[in-house]
Amino acid sequence: MLSFLPGENKRLATVLVHGSFWIAYTGITYFANYIADPSVTILGAVLYMIPLLGVFYLSLYWIARYRKMGSVLSGITFVGTFVILGLITYGYVYKALPTANLKLFKTTELRHFIKYTILGYIQFYAYALLYYVGNGLVRKERELRILQEEKYIKELENARLKEQELKMQYAFLRAQVNPHFLHNSLNTIFSKAQEYSDELAECISKLAQMMRYSFETLEYETDIVPLEKELRNLKLLIDINNIRFAEESVINYTVEGEIDDQVVPPLSMITIVENAFKYGDLTDSNNPLSIRVHLRPRQTYFYCKNKKRPREPNLTSTNFGIANLRKRLDALFPNKYQMKTEDEDDFFKFELTINN
Repeated sequence: MLSFLPGENKRLATVLVHGSFWIAYTGITYFANYIADPSVTILGAVLYMIPLLGVFYLSLYWIARYRKMGSVLSGITFVGTFVILGLITYGYVYKALPTANLKLFKTTELRHFIKYTILGYIQFYAYALLYYVGNGLVRKERELRILQEEKYIKELENARLKEQELKMQYAFLRAQVNPHFLHNSLNTIFSKAQEYSDELAECISKLAQMMRYSFETLEYETDIVPLEKELRNLKLLIDINNIRFAEESVINYTVEGEIDDQVVPPLSMITIVENAFKYGDLTDSNNPLSIRVHLRPRQTYFYCKNKKRPREPNLTSTNFGIANLRKRLDALFPNKYQMKTEDEDDFFKFELTINN
C-alpha cells in the first residue's frame, strides 16, 4: 500500500503505520481490561504486548516462506516457534519482570500460563496470516491496476499514432492530384502507350495497379492486408524496376511455402525493397539484390539484402520508413514479431518475422 514511496520513505512510513496500529491496539486492550480490573496499568499492558508482537512478526516471517518449505517443515516451524517463544515468554514473565518488581499474572500456576500462551500464540498467528493474505491481495490488485494503466496508455499511444498517420496520409492526398483521377489518367496513358511500346504500356499498367493498391490500404480499418496482396504488389514493384534498370538489374526473388491466412501491414515489404532499389547497387552480379519470403502456417519470414552504392551527398537515408514500420508492428503485432537490421559499410540486410 506504500509502494509508491521511494525506498527510505517507504520503510519509515511502514514503521510509522505499524507503530501507530500497535499503540492503538495496546490502548484498546488496556481500556478493555481496565473496565474489568481497575488494577491494570498502562505499563502492564505494554509489557504484556511485547511477547505477542514477537509472535506476530516471527509468524509473519515464517508464513512468507511456507510455500518454499513444504508442509512438513512448515508444521515443524509452527510448533517449534511456539515452544521457543513459550520458553522465552515464561522466563520473561516469571524471571525477568519480577526482578524489576513487575508482575503480569496474579497466579503462578503453569496451566494458567500455558492456556494464555496458546491462546495468544494462535490469536497473533492468525493476525499475521490475515495481514499476509490481505497485503498480498492489495499488492496483486495494485499490480493489476498498473498493468491495466500501462495497457490503456499503450492503446492510447497506438490510437494517437494511427490518428497521426491518417492525418499525414490525408494531408498528403489533399496536397496531390485526386488519386482516383491520377489512376484513371494512368489507365488512359496505358491505352495510348500500347500504340507505341508494349513494354512501356506494361510498365504503366503495373504502376497503376501499385498506385491503386497504395490508395486501397488507406481504407483498411485494421491496417493489415492479406499477404497475397502484398506479395502481388511487391512483384509489380520488382517488375517495374527490372524494366527501369534493363539488363543492369540483378535481382534474386524467391517465395517458399504456401500462403495460409498470413497478414502483414500494407506496404511493409514494398517499403524495404523500394529503399533497396533507391540506395542499392543493382549492377554487381556477384552481390545481387536478394529478396526472400519464407512462409509457414501463421508465420511470415521476409529477408532483403542489398549491396550499397557509394554514398552520394543528395542521397541519404533517414531510416524513417523502418522506424515507422516498427511502430506499426508494435501496434498490430505486439510481442509477435522480430525485426533485425544490419547496416554495414558495403551491405544492408533486413529481416522480419511475423507470427499471426
